[in-house]
Amino acid sequence: MNPHAYLQDEKQVEAVESITRVDEAGHLYAMKADYDYYDLPEAFKAYIDAGCSCFVTKDLDGHVLFCRNYDFSHFPDNDRSKERSGLNVIVETNNPKAKYKTLGVSDAYWLDFKNGSFYEGKADDGKSDVSSFVLCPMICMDGMNEKGLALAILALGVRADWQEIPYDSYEEKMNEYKSNLFMDVSGQEPDPYWMPATLGSVAVNTADKKAWIATMELIETRAEGKPTLLHPILMRMALDNCANVEEAVGLFSKYNVKGAMPGADYHILVADDKGRSVLIEWDGDEMKVTDIDHATNHYVCKEDLFFKDGCGRDECLKAGLFRTRNVGMSKDYARDLLKIVVQDPSNRIDRSKTQYSCIYDLTEKSMRIFSYGDLEKYWTYSIK
Repeated sequence: MNPHAYLQDEKQVEAVESITRVDEAGHLYAMKADYDYYDLPEAFKAYIDAGCSCFVTKDLDGHVLFCRNYDFSHFPDNDRSKERSGLNVIVETNNPKAKYKTLGVSDAYWLDFKNGSFYEGKADDGKSDVSSFVLCPMICMDGMNEKGLALAILALGVRADWQEIPYDSYEEKMNEYKSNLFMDVSGQEPDPYWMPATLGSVAVNTADKKAWIATMELIETRAEGKPTLLHPILMRMALDNCANVEEAVGLFSKYNVKGAMPGADYHILVADDKGRSVLIEWDGDEMKVTDIDHATNHYVCKEDLFFKDGCGRDECLKAGLFRTRNVGMSKDYARDLLKIVVQDPSNRIDRSKTQYSCIYDLTEKSMRIFSYGDLEKYWTYSIK
């Protein structure tokens, strides 16, 4: 049993002591959360990010399926010289202050993203303090509740504002853990929509002896009179309290949202057991709702300049959904469609690693989960 020195509440202690390994490698764990996770010490608050592919369909029996790959590249101790890793937690909640039980998956890496300390095997290594895992319900990347409402968060690109810096200082500004851009054509400047850029990335033109560093704005809506929440907190509130898409949209409309850090922006796919699905996005200070059955990592409500030439994954999902539009798709077909759009860093086009994949059956209130890009083996969970 791992230590949990910062926890005093009996229910929180029970939760972290319920953490069990699911897969052999230690990328996937499970825990039960029966405590009030809205009332936690500030010390446990964390930032998150996300990426991925998601779609909604019906199976051959008419069950509504909510399917998703969660993609992100994590490195032990944030050291990119090490092999990619990850630590994801299946969270079963029964919060005494919530209307509904829920089932979801959190990315525990974000509990200490600054140090990158939570990765493969750390949740049961016998020495890592897992007190912060009481926050796992609040960092679910996707989930479903007992009424058949499901949500998934997907990352969006944020424009880089390249600020010129002295050429002779770029090496000291360069962060080895970030993607940096090198150019050797005179007159070439960094593209604001260069996909790998993150806050603090450096661009260098060796021909002109010029250098730039990327700054990014904090994405936040500021509609008057509305409180502001991080996207995953709003997702959690919807899972705990909303029975269908209409209720979730109504809840979302009452809040402003903001990214967890500069350069972070998201949209959220929402579906229910009646087959309704919408994508919720924010453009300026406005919330936009689009009827759609799939999403990846580009805007739908407006042009997205990061994906001028298409997404690839998005086109695959459209094709699979179109082919089965009149007859539905089996869970095996849904798995195969997820497999086609799995992100694999050995493919140079893919920036991320698929941490896990889920097929939620919103009719049965069950979930199949696949770990770390391996879609040949799955585990089944349900809301009881």
